[in-house]
Amino acid sequence: MSKGERKIALKPLALSVASALLAMGAVGANAASFKVGNFDVTFDSTFSAGAAYRIEDRDFNKHIGKSNNQLFDWAGYKGYAPLYANTDVWAQQGSYSTNGDLSNLNYDSGEAFSEVLKGFHELNVRGDNYGAVVSFMYYKDFAAEGIGHKNPVTGKSYDVCRDEEAKELVCEDFRVLDAYLYADFDFNDGANPVSIRVGEQVLSWGESTLIPHGINVSPVDIARLRAPGADLKEAFIPVGMVWANVGLSEAFSLEAFYQYEWQETYLPAPGSYFSSNDFAGEGGQHNNIQLNFASNPDLDRDGLMAGLNEIGTMLGGGMVDQTTAANMYLSYATKFAIRNNEGDQFASDSGQYGLKLGWFAEDLNYTEFGFYYINYHSRRPLISGVASDFSQAAIGADLQNIALSQANGGLSVEQFNNLNAFTKGIIVFPEDIKLYGFSFNTTIGTTAVSGEISYRQDEPFQIDDAELLFAAMPQQLANAGIRGELDGLSQYGRTQVEGCDIQSPELGQTADGFCRFDTLQAQATAIHSFGPSFGMDNFNAVFEVGYIQVKDLPDPEVLAFNAPGTARSIQGYDDVAAGVLNGVQNGVADQVFPTEDAWGYRLILAGEINRVMGSFNVKPRFTFSHDVDGVTPDPLYLFIEDKKSASLAVEVDYQSSFSFGFSYNTFYGGVNNSNTQEDRDYVSFNVKYSL
Repeated sequence: MSKGERKIALKPLALSVASALLAMGAVGANAASFKVGNFDVTFDSTFSAGAAYRIEDRDFNKHIGKSNNQLFDWAGYKGYAPLYANTDVWAQQGSYSTNGDLSNLNYDSGEAFSEVLKGFHELNVRGDNYGAVVSFMYYKDFAAEGIGHKNPVTGKSYDVCRDEEAKELVCEDFRVLDAYLYADFDFNDGANPVSIRVGEQVLSWGESTLIPHGINVSPVDIARLRAPGADLKEAFIPVGMVWANVGLSEAFSLEAFYQYEWQETYLPAPGSYFSSNDFAGEGGQHNNIQLNFASNPDLDRDGLMAGLNEIGTMLGGGMVDQTTAANMYLSYATKFAIRNNEGDQFASDSGQYGLKLGWFAEDLNYTEFGFYYINYHSRRPLISGVASDFSQAAIGADLQNIALSQANGGLSVEQFNNLNAFTKGIIVFPEDIKLYGFSFNTTIGTTAVSGEISYRQDEPFQIDDAELLFAAMPQQLANAGIRGELDGLSQYGRTQVEGCDIQSPELGQTADGFCRFDTLQAQATAIHSFGPSFGMDNFNAVFEVGYIQVKDLPDPEVLAFNAPGTARSIQGYDDVAAGVLNGVQNGVADQVFPTEDAWGYRLILAGEINRVMGSFNVKPRFTFSHDVDGVTPDPLYLFIEDKKSASLAVEVDYQSSFSFGFSYNTFYGGVNNSNTQEDRDYVSFNVKYSL
């Protein structure tokens, strides 16, 4: 019987151990319980306060864009009047891209990146065989206000709370989480139990514990997962669905769901501490997509619109002629792309469903097996583009619109997003990914062992952003007859690749930024309780190893796919283009591109020391993550070769109602600059009170 409980982590076989490992920081609730007529009512409440501080200096040599080097002064920058030569910028240490360093620049070592107050509540109303569950949370993060980095051109401090959607993810929000009805029935004298849930809920299928992208396809709020004092119940995003479980016999059961609502995974908002992309998340439209191989600064949307309005004023006032204005205009349109969030393509609310056949094999060591089929839409964003139109007619129309807009105070955002000559980045969520899965859990001696295999058909993966940008902008200069020598810089659409329905775009055409491949992922988990050990009353361990294969992923010299740190193109389409490419971007990429295979492992060690000083329980925990070999393509963010992280945490709770937690977190390893978190070590503190 489900009784409406929200299941988030492991199956009952391992819950007794896993709860000590995964739910650290969650104080045992002393729920308010009472009866209303024939209903049993419980109301859980948890209040918390937490803070997190950066404790490591940013690494200008690896993770900050070259043009954001402190040596440069970009005040007064005009696109048509460069302040520095290309060679001046290239000579500096750092990344060739400024599209992923905003969050790094926003926080100095010793500065708080989170100071959050939070409340979480859950109401459960139960009748004889039916009931309802509603949970909600609210929070305010004071550190998110007044973030310090100033744009090098406009001088304005970046405000992540400026955008309403980003504000809800980072700054403050009230959100309803679970909101569903449930009922349990028995048929044939209890031989065929049936459970049903309808409403906003989290469905946890599969056996994955620490490595994501398995059978469980629930969307996640990544920022909530990493907040001080985070609880899993706050991070998993409930989705509107109908779910049912039918007991076919003592050994077999059948589960099914149909989602009537699609939800995306919430990436860290650009500018927030854990973000690694300045334009892909909520609020990213306030930042442009930078083509940073030349002498241009990290200019935001406000600065770019101001530069274009200046041209419009000069053209409208007769200070420059049409030809001069066109050249001035192109000096911006060939350096920056627009993040047009108005063109984003979200997935449909329909067409997502799944089946699970469960088999409890008593004769096979009491092993529980699961067989799955799921059809779902991508929860993770991918980037596509609308190519620039550099035809004379398009440029002329743009200039006319810019000039006319000055009578109304300048370009509106809508007008800006529709300028023809600018490449535009849009976010898309491809539909109809098919998943076939198998899982098991059992015990071997006193160790809980589980695992799963998931096979996905037509999973979308991100083509390298440099190839996409080169196809959408420099290639269009060649197509328009302005810069013929730029023809063939991008690999995009030049070679037929199975799984890629793409071709090199013409002026103003849309270029899909992804290809679809089948993937095979396998992972296994061992959970062991050592009992009283190492001077502790209880000592537990979780070890999980995972492997993924992206079938038929092409060699990056044929078509490169995106991964953290891949800032430059790997090579031109032919020898002539390769020579031009060297001059455009100061050589070719030396980063590690995605591979067909990748694997890694995760480890948690957790202990418990009870009745310290009479009433306190102390719970130390050590977590280690190691991506051993291979790189997964975006948007997985699953394994990045040689990337490592470790965390040492301790929680002290008093009478299961009050707790204090501390953690130290470090990131290291990776190849070249692929580990974008490498310089972001931090500590966090939290206090919680439950009633």
